[in-house]
Amino acid sequence: MVGMRLGGIDPSILRELSGVYKPFVKAFKELISNAFDADADRVAVTFSDDFSTITVDDDGAGMTLFEFRNDFTRIGGGSRRWAGEKTRKGRPRIGSKGIGFLALARYCDRLRVRSSAARSFVAKFQLEQTPGSIDVRTTLGIPLENNLLNDRMKCVVLRAGSKRSKLEEGIHINWNRARTRLKVLNDVGPVDIRLSFDCSGLGFEAVLDFHRLLQLADSADLEALDDFATVELYEIADEGPVGTRIVVEQLKSFVRTELRSDRRKGFVRNVASRSGLEQFLWYLSRSTPIPYKLPQGGPNPQVADLLGAAGQMTLKELQVCHGSSPESLRRPIFPFEPDTLLISPDLLISVDVDEPGVMAKGFIAGCQSVIFPAEYRGIAIRVRGVAIGNPGFLGAEYLLTGAQKAALSQITGEINILSGLDAVDTLNPGRESFYEESDQYKILRRHLVGEGEQVGGCLGRTIAAVLRRSETKSALADALGRAAFRRRALEDVSAAVTHLIATADKSAAAIRKMLKSQRSDVNGLPSTGDFELEPPLRIGGMPVVQERGLSKPYEVDYIKGEVRLDTEQAGWNWTLLLFDRRFTIVNKKGGPNLPIAEVDHKRSQIYVNWGHPIKLQMDERGFLRTALALVLSKEASADDTSNMMDLLLKLMSFSTHHDG
Repeated sequence: MVGMRLGGIDPSILRELSGVYKPFVKAFKELISNAFDADADRVAVTFSDDFSTITVDDDGAGMTLFEFRNDFTRIGGGSRRWAGEKTRKGRPRIGSKGIGFLALARYCDRLRVRSSAARSFVAKFQLEQTPGSIDVRTTLGIPLENNLLNDRMKCVVLRAGSKRSKLEEGIHINWNRARTRLKVLNDVGPVDIRLSFDCSGLGFEAVLDFHRLLQLADSADLEALDDFATVELYEIADEGPVGTRIVVEQLKSFVRTELRSDRRKGFVRNVASRSGLEQFLWYLSRSTPIPYKLPQGGPNPQVADLLGAAGQMTLKELQVCHGSSPESLRRPIFPFEPDTLLISPDLLISVDVDEPGVMAKGFIAGCQSVIFPAEYRGIAIRVRGVAIGNPGFLGAEYLLTGAQKAALSQITGEINILSGLDAVDTLNPGRESFYEESDQYKILRRHLVGEGEQVGGCLGRTIAAVLRRSETKSALADALGRAAFRRRALEDVSAAVTHLIATADKSAAAIRKMLKSQRSDVNGLPSTGDFELEPPLRIGGMPVVQERGLSKPYEVDYIKGEVRLDTEQAGWNWTLLLFDRRFTIVNKKGGPNLPIAEVDHKRSQIYVNWGHPIKLQMDERGFLRTALALVLSKEASADDTSNMMDLLLKLMSFSTHHDG
């Protein structure tokens, strides 16, 4: 191999650029992006057993040695500079800033690149003063052997200006014997020179010595950079498939340690707790242009529809192998995780931005509980199939407090940028974030989170939907819980009476006598207003519809905005069974001057005074049980205070299975 000088590398900024891509997986994904830009359909990534080496093979269009030198390794060049916005297959190119080849500089000692392409390299330039001469090797920038120059290079020299006549060899121009220097013999004015080199059947293997490169960067020895890259050319007998092989050699020890780390013991929910290789593959699958992982017949098909509308071009396959088990990666998103619940339509907010200069499609989704793995929380934004940094909320998290901020832990999203936010105009180096001053970014942010100090847009709607469910759930729990506790008080009293009669307690006869009574001597409570303890009219801001025969105590229709309660459920049953007789409990606003409760034996009704002062001292269950125990003790004891207190104590102290 011979050394090859690479232009455009300034040691004063070299180390800073090589540190743009953190962590390792974000640097490594640049190799996948390069393969995509080379029109590869399939990419294979192979780890050595000890993780010291990673090999990346793709079936793309390959590179000529000239493209490798002038574009792949040229800082600030980028693929668009020489090949336009789109690839030969019409893909929008990912690469644009021209620093991707340095992404791995701090993570490995060497990068070995092997490729070929049956394309010709053409160099055009002007020799302003004649007579004059040029050195072909210097002009081409490649250490080519003489026989290759003689066999593969063609040269055309024309007078510049309007008289575009061709200069003839032997008359106006001449070559040295090695055919490495071209001379223009006469003063013919400026001349245009076109050199073309046929690269068909010619492959190369280049080695980028990052270890030496960073040493030179430390010493700022620009002149020694000739030794940074070496190259070897070889003839290809059979063209066949071309593609590119890149070998990442001698990974740094801290990278190997991370990749070899074990999965944390116990229950693991977050990606950060998985093994090092599992984490690497998860992040790689989330940040490269590959198809989505769409489960067959899985949850949330409506999400798949929103993503399918984006029409992103992707690799057909990204295969990773460590050991003997290759795995084809697909891009995972939270709604398609195996244990994810169905996302209700009211929690699924479609994102469709179509303004001059910006087009984007996707969704923001709220979930019914906190999202795990936690790495899915936030809105993932992809430009040309590549993730821009980690999922986030575009600064909205700094504007929110309290319940609204807490709701962010239940929100995920996926946005595909179709046009308008490309890597040159709006993205920072390394594609970690957007330039916030970009007009296109401002349009996207306005759609997603609104403007000013208030969070609105699609995210604001999602937060409102999450909080609406949370508030409704809390209100339902309160309403149903109160009903259940009240019903438990009735069951406690019923069980206590049944127990006393069944065990032939000394008070049993008095209770039986009371239950046979048909008197109606109530005084005051029946004429007071009813105290509302029926199902509430609204729960969580939504109207309540009373229904019967539901499969569960309630149903919430967030689309219609209504709560349906099954009033046949036990919580809404206000009847009290006392051994062999059933009474109806009627709740009244009696006030402090009326009895705590009264019994109408004739109508089989018991009136409870919820305006009694004792109510202020206890909860609803305790008050209801106390009121019933007092009135039943009084009625059964026939004004015998001693018997009344004895029976009251038994009714109040009786323990049911609810308290056990």
